Amino acid sequence: MFYTFLRRTLLLALLGPALAACDTELEKPYQEVGGQIPTFLANSLNTTTKYATGEIVSFELRFAQQTAPIREIRILQKIEPGRDSTLVQTIPYRAAYSRINRADTLLVNYVVPAGVNKANVRVDAVVVADNGQSKVRSFSFRLAEPTPTITIDAPTNVTAPSDAARAPGDVVRFPVRLNVGGINTAAAITTAGTLYKDIDSLITYVKVGTQAERRVARQRVPVGTGAQTGGTVGLNVDVTLPAGSSGQPLVYRFEVKSRFQDKPTLPAPAGAPSIRSSSATAAAITPTTPTALAAVRSATLVFSGTAGGDQAAYDLTNFTTVPAGDLPASKDVSISSIATNAVQLKPLNATKFVRSTAAVYAAATLNSIRQAYQTATSAQVVQLDNVVVGDVVIARLRNADQYVIFTVTGISRTAASVTLTLDIKAL
Repeated sequence: MFYTFLRRTLLLALLGPALAACDTELEKPYQEVGGQIPTFLANSLNTTTKYATGEIVSFELRFAQQTAPIREIRILQKIEPGRDSTLVQTIPYRAAYSRINRADTLLVNYVVPAGVNKANVRVDAVVVADNGQSKVRSFSFRLAEPTPTITIDAPTNVTAPSDAARAPGDVVRFPVRLNVGGINTAAAITTAGTLYKDIDSLITYVKVGTQAERRVARQRVPVGTGAQTGGTVGLNVDVTLPAGSSGQPLVYRFEVKSRFQDKPTLPAPAGAPSIRSSSATAAAITPTTPTALAAVRSATLVFSGTAGGDQAAYDLTNFTTVPAGDLPASKDVSISSIATNAVQLKPLNATKFVRSTAAVYAAATLNSIRQAYQTATSAQVVQLDNVVVGDVVIARLRNADQYVIFTVTGISRTAASVTLTLDIKAL
């Protein structure tokens, strides 16, 4: 027993210094210095790439405190080519917990500063805790010109060739140029061109004589696409000269608009943006009186035998039938088939047809039928099937600026032939 006790005593004596040495090497418990930094959660920061000076950019911050309460939120900005950030807002913290977002939220309305075109602006949102710790989130954009530009080139008469005298019903084309020299995006402040806000729309107005100006049309720009741009845009605006405007000056004005966000968009509902616009006025157009057509002329076509015979084709410039042996160049309309008791009409030259209506026939002038034909591009054909009494047809003769309108007044059939009668209006 004494031996065992002595052995244990000696063992402890030997291990004592070693155990003391191990104890001195253990790390002391971790102590927090300064507290934890606040946490930024998912944030609805802005992703738009360009804004104009004076616009109000709204964004939402979502954050959470950690070991110390939030003290304030600071909004800073740095404007190229400057190298330093400046403080633009200090917002004291107020508890605003959102159950939907499960975080403290803050809606910030930030006013876009002044600067040179295409300058990059960086916005920093800094959440500061009472313990001095902070967290930063940032977004950037470039400064754009808010007001678009517009110019108008000389108009042309689309309906008549060689820019003939305009008459009511004619289509006049105005070539419009927007933001000449403008660009839609910029990679650097040195990028060539002027960076513009996106164009929203182009409005066309007309003033007839002494009447009040009225809106004719509104179109999105660019036409036919949802992707808008601030870059250079060229487009043709076609307007139909108003009926009854002969002898009265027509003044067309074109106004281009871009959106300018000068009202806070948060909290909802969003404030409607205002606009920035420019306009250009074209020189006055005074339409002439429409060109009347001559008295009605009657024509008769007869298809006989198997090939049609000498009276199956008609010259609509000389108003005479054309023998079968004559050249096709003068055969503007012919009965080409009577198979299955159905009458078919064709030109044998470059003439084309457009089916029309009795109302158009009754009020026909050279200008009105030319315009009706020109606007019916998808209905221009070289063959009319199943022609019946009452059909109205506009013909453009031989691909020239020469038009007639005729109506089918009678169809008479025998076992071997068909007789067709027409009433024709032409110059």
